[in-house]
Amino acid sequence: MGKYLIIVNNGPEDPNRATVPFLTARALVEKGHEVAIWLFNNSVYLAFEGVAENVQAPGLPNLEDLMLFLSITKKIPIFIGTACAMGRGLVNENHEASVTFFCGELGMPSQLADLIVEADNVIGF
Repeated sequence: MGKYLIIVNNGPEDPNRATVPFLTARALVEKGHEVAIWLFNNSVYLAFEGVAENVQAPGLPNLEDLMLFLSITKKIPIFIGTACAMGRGLVNENHEASVTFFCGELGMPSQLADLIVEADNVIGF
Protein backbone atom coordinates (compact mmCIF):
# COMPACT_ATOMS: atom_id res chain seq x y z
CA MET A 1 0.00 0.00 0.00
CA GLY A 2 1.02 3.60 -0.53
CA LYS A 3 1.95 6.43 1.76
CA TYR A 4 0.09 9.72 1.18
CA LEU A 5 0.51 13.24 2.48
CA ILE A 6 -2.56 15.45 2.09
CA ILE A 7 -1.99 19.19 2.32
CA VAL A 8 -5.11 21.21 3.16
CA ASN A 9 -5.28 24.96 2.48
CA ASN A 10 -8.96 25.91 2.87
CA GLY A 11 -10.66 26.72 6.13
CA PRO A 12 -14.19 27.15 7.42
CA GLU A 13 -14.90 29.90 4.88
CA ASP A 14 -15.33 27.19 2.21
CA PRO A 15 -16.97 24.08 3.71
CA ASN A 16 -16.71 22.03 0.50
CA ARG A 17 -12.99 22.64 0.00
CA ALA A 18 -12.34 22.15 3.71
CA THR A 19 -14.16 18.80 3.84
CA VAL A 20 -13.05 17.08 0.60
CA PRO A 21 -9.43 16.50 1.73
CA PHE A 22 -10.67 14.66 4.81
CA LEU A 23 -13.10 12.59 2.73
CA THR A 24 -10.18 11.68 0.48
CA ALA A 25 -8.08 10.75 3.51
CA ARG A 26 -10.88 8.53 4.81
CA ALA A 27 -11.18 6.76 1.46
CA LEU A 28 -7.42 6.16 1.32
CA VAL A 29 -7.28 4.87 4.89
CA GLU A 30 -10.24 2.57 4.30
CA LYS A 31 -8.35 1.09 1.33
CA GLY A 32 -5.38 0.37 3.58
CA HIS A 33 -3.08 3.27 2.70
CA GLU A 34 -1.03 5.26 5.18
CA VAL A 35 -2.05 8.92 5.37
CA ALA A 36 -0.85 12.08 7.09
CA ILE A 37 -2.60 15.46 6.87
CA TRP A 38 -0.92 18.87 7.00
CA LEU A 39 -3.02 21.98 7.67
CA PHE A 40 -1.75 25.11 5.91
CA ASN A 41 -3.12 28.64 5.51
CA ASN A 42 -6.74 29.05 6.72
CA SER A 43 -7.15 25.31 7.24
CA VAL A 44 -5.35 25.72 10.59
CA TYR A 45 -8.64 27.15 11.90
CA LEU A 46 -10.26 23.74 11.35
CA ALA A 47 -8.34 22.26 14.31
CA PHE A 48 -9.38 25.13 16.60
CA GLU A 49 -11.89 23.89 19.14
CA GLY A 50 -15.49 24.67 18.14
CA VAL A 51 -14.82 25.39 14.45
CA ALA A 52 -15.04 22.02 12.64
CA GLU A 53 -18.29 21.13 14.41
CA ASN A 54 -19.90 24.00 12.48
CA VAL A 55 -18.44 23.12 9.08
CA GLN A 56 -21.10 21.32 7.07
CA ALA A 57 -20.94 21.24 3.28
CA PRO A 58 -24.14 20.34 1.43
CA GLY A 59 -24.37 16.58 1.02
CA LEU A 60 -21.12 15.88 2.85
CA PRO A 61 -20.49 14.57 6.37
CA ASN A 62 -19.87 16.97 9.24
CA LEU A 63 -16.19 17.93 9.23
CA GLU A 64 -15.66 17.41 12.96
CA ASP A 65 -16.92 13.82 12.67
CA LEU A 66 -14.46 13.15 9.83
CA MET A 67 -11.54 14.71 11.69
CA LEU A 68 -12.26 12.78 14.88
CA PHE A 69 -12.71 9.52 12.95
CA LEU A 70 -9.36 9.99 11.24
CA SER A 71 -7.37 11.23 14.25
CA ILE A 72 -8.88 9.07 17.00
CA THR A 73 -10.29 5.95 15.36
CA LYS A 74 -7.72 5.57 12.56
CA LYS A 75 -4.93 7.39 14.42
CA ILE A 76 -3.62 9.24 11.38
CA PRO A 77 -1.48 12.26 12.20
CA ILE A 78 -2.91 15.69 11.56
CA PHE A 79 -0.31 18.46 11.69
CA ILE A 80 -1.13 22.12 12.21
CA GLY A 81 1.40 24.26 10.35
CA THR A 82 3.00 26.33 13.08
CA ALA A 83 3.90 29.31 10.90
CA CYS A 84 0.38 29.55 9.48
CA ALA A 85 -1.14 29.19 12.94
CA MET A 86 1.22 31.83 14.30
CA GLY A 87 0.29 34.24 11.53
CA ARG A 88 -3.36 33.83 12.50
CA GLY A 89 -2.83 34.34 16.24
CA LEU A 90 -3.36 30.69 17.20
CA VAL A 91 0.25 30.11 18.23
CA ASN A 92 2.60 32.46 20.06
CA GLU A 93 6.18 33.39 19.16
CA ASN A 94 7.46 30.49 21.30
CA HIS A 95 5.58 28.03 19.05
CA GLU A 96 3.06 27.26 21.79
CA ALA A 97 -0.67 27.10 21.13
CA SER A 98 -2.51 30.15 22.43
CA VAL A 99 -5.89 28.49 21.77
CA THR A 100 -7.29 25.02 22.32
CA PHE A 101 -6.98 22.64 19.37
CA PHE A 102 -9.42 19.72 19.46
CA CYS A 103 -7.19 17.53 17.30
CA GLY A 104 -3.80 17.58 15.66
CA GLU A 105 -0.36 18.63 16.74
CA LEU A 106 1.77 21.60 15.82
CA GLY A 107 4.21 20.88 13.02
CA MET A 108 7.36 22.69 12.01
CA PRO A 109 8.58 23.13 8.40
CA SER A 110 11.29 20.48 8.92
CA GLN A 111 8.56 17.94 9.77
CA LEU A 112 6.69 18.87 6.60
CA ALA A 113 9.88 18.36 4.59
CA ASP A 114 10.30 14.90 6.13
CA LEU A 115 6.69 13.98 5.36
CA ILE A 116 7.07 15.09 1.74
CA VAL A 117 10.26 13.06 1.28
CA GLU A 118 8.74 9.96 2.91
CA ALA A 119 5.43 10.09 0.99
CA ASP A 120 4.80 8.15 -2.19
CA ASN A 121 2.24 10.80 -3.16
CA VAL A 122 1.56 14.35 -2.03
CA ILE A 123 -1.95 15.68 -2.67
CA GLY A 124 -2.76 19.37 -2.31
CA PHE A 125 -6.25 20.74 -1.79
